[in-house]
Amino acid sequence: MVERVKSYSLSRSVETPNYTGTKYVHYGDIHTKVADKITNETNLPNIVPGDYETLRKGDIILADASEDYQGIATPSIIIDEPISNIVAGLHTIALRPTEIYPLFLYNLFKSTTFRKYGYKTGTGMKVFGISVINLMKFKGYIPSYKEQEKIASILFRIDNAIVLHQRKFDILKDLKEAYLQQIFPEKNHSVPKLRFSNFSNDWKKRVIGDIFIERKQRGAEGELISVTINSGVVKAHELNRKDNSSSNKSNYKRVEVGDIAYNSMRMWQGASGFSKYSGILSPAYTVITPKNDVHSLFFSYYFKNINMIQNFQKYSQGLTSDTWNLKFPSLKEININVPDYSEQKNIANFIVKIDQILLQYENKLSRLEKIKTSLLSKMFI
Repeated sequence: MVERVKSYSLSRSVETPNYTGTKYVHYGDIHTKVADKITNETNLPNIVPGDYETLRKGDIILADASEDYQGIATPSIIIDEPISNIVAGLHTIALRPTEIYPLFLYNLFKSTTFRKYGYKTGTGMKVFGISVINLMKFKGYIPSYKEQEKIASILFRIDNAIVLHQRKFDILKDLKEAYLQQIFPEKNHSVPKLRFSNFSNDWKKRVIGDIFIERKQRGAEGELISVTINSGVVKAHELNRKDNSSSNKSNYKRVEVGDIAYNSMRMWQGASGFSKYSGILSPAYTVITPKNDVHSLFFSYYFKNINMIQNFQKYSQGLTSDTWNLKFPSLKEININVPDYSEQKNIANFIVKIDQILLQYENKLSRLEKIKTSLLSKMFI
């Protein structure tokens, strides 16, 4: 059903920044999805030209080495008729379908059926791989060519929808990051570059201790809460991590809805967030609660601004980054430019709307991935 196409032991050393008319598929680029469904727009590395057997439209290239069993024989496929010469490089197996629809074969290699086969036949201790001999021994049920095309078409449309929504998500996420740098003042400035039209007053210089106090209540009762760099304040069980918390939680800190909690040793990396929950936190965290006329959600976003992050690093105590620590007595001395409450609220609401749209895209992506996973497990036997 397939023919072998020659692969070459071409490593990163053969790459060149200049266009040469010859490109290659490196197994690392398959794993990072740089090389997945390869079109003429795919940014494959250029290499020094040579006397190589080149790939064609419909050829499948698999990574024969992986750092884990899940990545064994991850496939990529040439979608367009190449306008450049494309070569199968280091740690790849290249196949040319002759009696099977190429996109069907590509998805067969992604199916639960083949993945289980890869786990079973893969070898290695630190780097896992599959041999050509074992790959060619794989047996699966193949429908008619017409049905292969239909199955491949369905999965191709789902993949395109995933790519589209992922692109929208990434663009909006980048836009949010740009806004976070524009709607808060730059260093040595009292107002931000970007403001809502109905606000013009200067932001007032204050210290964090004027607007937050430390919450010092302790107790063992309540849901265990955690703080992450990317997701902020979350319920600990949502992290799917091993529970390393102490069995005696009597010294754990209380956190309430509307507080800001942060990791004292990671505040300079952005490990803080607004709490939507009441619960308890490890003593390693610090909890601050807003005074009157303070919109804590606004400040949770403000604390992610690059200038604030740099201030948190500056005020952290410790000899090296591994020991830097920012307790409230140091945090409260940091200067910060603060707008009126109404402007705080407007800015927070604006970012919340972006977050809500991001969540919608994230949920849609999750649903599409689940549909695809389900189809890959049910359409191949």
